[in-house]
Amino acid sequence: MAMKRNISIATLSVTGCTFIHALLCSSQTTAQTLDDWEQVERVGPPTFHAPPIERYRYGSPDTNNPGYYPIPKSPVTRKTYMRWIEDSEMLEYAKQPRLGSGGPTLLLPTLAKYVQTGNTFWGEACIVMLKDFHAALQREVKEKGWTEQFAEPPAFLPLYRKHLMDGGLMAPESSWFRELWLYYCRHLHVWNSKPIEWRGPCHRSMPEALAKGLAAKWYPDIPEAAHWKKYSEQVWDDFWRVKDLFQNDTGYFQDATRAYAFASSEWFGDNRFLADPGMQPVWQRLMAEITPDGAINPYGPNGGWNSTAALRVGLLERVATATQNGSYRFAAHKAMNHLNYQFGPTLKDGYLRNQETAPYIVLAWLTADDDLEAQAPHAGGLVTHRREYARIPHRDKNIVGRFLPDLDPDPERANLCCNQAFTNRTVTDKLVLRSGWNPGDFFVLVDLVPTSFPFNAGGILGMNRWGAPFTQVVTSKGDIPENRLAIVDRSSAAPRRLLSDPDRISEDWKRGKMPDIQTTVPYFKDSKETTYARVEIQNPEGLPVKVVQEYVFVKNRFLVRRETVQFEESFPAQIQSLWNTQNIGPQIGNHWANTYMTAPVASNGKINMLTPPADLLVWFAPQPEWRLQVVDRTVEDPRTQVTPGQLRYVWEGTPTKGERRHVTQVYYPHGATRFRATSVEPGARGVYDGGHIAATAGAAGIRVIQDSPDLTVLRVELEADHIEWIVFNPSGKAVEVAGHNTVNPLLYTRDSLN
Repeated sequence: MAMKRNISIATLSVTGCTFIHALLCSSQTTAQTLDDWEQVERVGPPTFHAPPIERYRYGSPDTNNPGYYPIPKSPVTRKTYMRWIEDSEMLEYAKQPRLGSGGPTLLLPTLAKYVQTGNTFWGEACIVMLKDFHAALQREVKEKGWTEQFAEPPAFLPLYRKHLMDGGLMAPESSWFRELWLYYCRHLHVWNSKPIEWRGPCHRSMPEALAKGLAAKWYPDIPEAAHWKKYSEQVWDDFWRVKDLFQNDTGYFQDATRAYAFASSEWFGDNRFLADPGMQPVWQRLMAEITPDGAINPYGPNGGWNSTAALRVGLLERVATATQNGSYRFAAHKAMNHLNYQFGPTLKDGYLRNQETAPYIVLAWLTADDDLEAQAPHAGGLVTHRREYARIPHRDKNIVGRFLPDLDPDPERANLCCNQAFTNRTVTDKLVLRSGWNPGDFFVLVDLVPTSFPFNAGGILGMNRWGAPFTQVVTSKGDIPENRLAIVDRSSAAPRRLLSDPDRISEDWKRGKMPDIQTTVPYFKDSKETTYARVEIQNPEGLPVKVVQEYVFVKNRFLVRRETVQFEESFPAQIQSLWNTQNIGPQIGNHWANTYMTAPVASNGKINMLTPPADLLVWFAPQPEWRLQVVDRTVEDPRTQVTPGQLRYVWEGTPTKGERRHVTQVYYPHGATRFRATSVEPGARGVYDGGHIAATAGAAGIRVIQDSPDLTVLRVELEADHIEWIVFNPSGKAVEVAGHNTVNPLLYTRDSLN
């Protein structure tokens, strides 16, 4: 039986009436005792975790203790980047530079060493590699008729050409490089198929266009020069009209930015791709997603933890130099210190070292301006935006022509790359909840894109404190709900709300079936202490509902989120409030659980990365018709192995039209806690250090005062005599809470009431 605690009384006044609430430690108002794990429903086979014992040795999180928080806080200069290059052991490739098709990537550190020293040993190794790469291309083309290497060569080969010429080891007219470059351009098929010269501002078409544009500029006497010049300018215009990136991910987007960040100045003769004012919102988005500890929370199709972080280091250093804006340098240095923290695991994995990291450390070294002072960017919360993209048929030129001008009539040319085109609509992109840029600051990243694949508008993509992540999203191109409200149509017959455009293709590749999803942020307020936001998602996944999310982010404390479903049609439904993680418990009750990540997973699921130890309480305001499930996600979806555990707070029923259902959550980061034995004797009892609040990972300190669709009030006492109040008041009526009067829709305040 649950133990009773002393009763305290608080008065809550709402215009027109007064409520007296007894704050009892009961199933309806507060956290449960440890027996309540029996009420939690397990879905899938039971999973038992043996946490690394090391994670409990430090006690409270302390970013000033290098044992607990080993992420460097060091100044970053070009010497830092060269030290990484030298310590990576990649300079060893210069001794055996015949590396086939992988040579241009693997020899970039060698190129940096040549630029640094001028020693011809390094430069001549690069030349041997390039000629061997040409031979590898010829073998590939002989075997299948073309090469599909669209990603790295257009970015990296122009770098070799530039710096080998600058060092005097080759001339602009060198016949061997001319033959290599033209052979590459003439046999490039970015889709490993017959069509060529794809259109659109896509991660495949843009590198192809840049490569052919450079060929036309370098070798104007070739028969293709005029055609290639026009084609490259067309694709560039496809991008430049919009100045945005298709992909809402930390994976594919790099292929367009890589080529143009490294090599477009060789084509344009200037840095417009980096320095144009219209490009700054893109770079600022990439900067804003970096955590206070320098990590990248992956999302969308991605390569795993910290995906494409090194790209941002090189890219932001180059943008900083081009714009002379020191905030980009500051963010790059944060990310570089985190990469140095992950140096050991990175060197164990060839993909992480060779593909994901080294090329961009080279770019950073080549372009960083050490005379430019790093300056901290905006340190508060913000909402970012992006241009919406649409998926449409790629070979119907009547349809493609609605989005792109001047299409080549040749059926094997000018097809729409990746079926993607930009619409004229600007949409919300991310909600960034940031406590600051100091080591260990609390940070949350929320997806807001309404028509992305996968759809995850309202999903928490990343949550971090003291350098530790508390979730990691699955790499996916479709249908994987992440840390948000998921609404299941149990009848499969609820009416869908679709876009009127018959050519839009949905997440499951059905033409004319694209849901008409709208996401807005009608309320946003950021202050020194808190960030408030209201997010509205209309027709999520095409269902006839509206989801309203309300956020109270208390900086360096906790996040409280309330999600309300407004049913605009009646249908049998299941509402799931989800949190995905690696470990759940052992502290658990019937509406809350302690969670943590043993280690974030990188390199497409192949290697564990490092993390300081920290836990996250996930608490749902208790409601009698809701039940908590602990789910082994891999039973339902084998892609979920990086975060196989799921907390799922569930309601089922058939709501009437106009009915509202809501669920309130608290996410509280805290130090790693464990259950200790009181003796070594058989039958020994156990205890949690820190009393009842610690025993429940903080859940016992959270009490519900009022929780209805029109008003939610929480009282939080996570430390003795430190009482905090959170109010959700969407109607804007006058409310008095603990002596504070407000008509604000969201409120956080604190006092010393008992």
